[in-house]
Amino acid sequence: MDIDPSETVGVSAMSPLDEIRSLLPLVEDEGDESTWDSLRQRVTVLNSALWEGRVSWPLVERWLENFDGRSGHTSDVERLHALYLLAQFLYYGSTEIRVLLRAQYRDLFLIPLIQEVRKASGNTRNLDVIRARLSEELNRTRFLGVGNPSESGVHLLYFFRQENGLTKSIFLDSAEITERSVGLGGVVSRQLQDTSIRRYIFLDDVCGSGDTALKYSKNILQDIRALDPDIEFSYFSIFGTAAGMTNVRTNTLFNARSAALIELDPSYRCLSNDSRYLRVVPEHVSEATVRDVALHYGGLLAPGHAGGFEDSQMLFGFHHNTPDNTLPIIWREVSNGSPIPWTPIFRRYPKI
Repeated sequence: MDIDPSETVGVSAMSPLDEIRSLLPLVEDEGDESTWDSLRQRVTVLNSALWEGRVSWPLVERWLENFDGRSGHTSDVERLHALYLLAQFLYYGSTEIRVLLRAQYRDLFLIPLIQEVRKASGNTRNLDVIRARLSEELNRTRFLGVGNPSESGVHLLYFFRQENGLTKSIFLDSAEITERSVGLGGVVSRQLQDTSIRRYIFLDDVCGSGDTALKYSKNILQDIRALDPDIEFSYFSIFGTAAGMTNVRTNTLFNARSAALIELDPSYRCLSNDSRYLRVVPEHVSEATVRDVALHYGGLLAPGHAGGFEDSQMLFGFHHNTPDNTLPIIWREVSNGSPIPWTPIFRRYPKI
């Protein structure tokens, strides 16, 4: 499902950045102002307007010091191209995330469920009938986060519940789906804790490769499906790559309605030939050098994943964390596995 953010959340999920960018100077024709100064101004405005003040210029300078000529270009050239990438970074603050969580519930779950309820009731327009059936179906639904309780998918459940006015009784940890039972002769088995539940909705913030959903399908979902083959599983992510969501829909037990609220097409792979970030670059910035610098240092920071996990080449982050699908030069540091010293510009909190 490729959803236009401007139609999805009322206030476009992408539009705040686009609006700010439209106010920033175009660096193609700067007159006396250098490309460096223009990019610095851009980063300063983004930090003030969108990045919640998390990236002061002194921090930018410390981050740029990482680029010391190891790619074969001069340090000045490397730093200019790194600054260009930073100026393209997409960031979603706490306010934007809450808006997106409302849209995730409404567009991916509630509206399709209302359509199902109406169809099952003879396409009725009677609001009382619809509300009653909708309440029944909601009581037969459970929402879960993807990952363990310390990870971002689960972390967002609290805000998802708040923003959508939902009762905590319809949220579960995956360990609560089944329970241990002892039969005749002391035989131990697992059974569903609540057989009235007909659908489990797994929520996530980012689907990059679909690898996490695939692991869930091979473990937890298979065990549940063995106990009840008619239970429905859905996977709803706020953001997802087209390739990742295709992987989820075709190679897991999650149903075909699994979707990302905002599906990122291949142009969001920031170093690719189709990259939207490299279609027009300012004077003194080279597409080839952007790739050289990002991938050289990315290879030093995350061997085998120079472009981010599974070469996703993403260039975005959130208030609560930075995905590992984003370029390692943005977030990698010794505390989360870097084999070399590195000062991140947007942190990723490690899974210890």
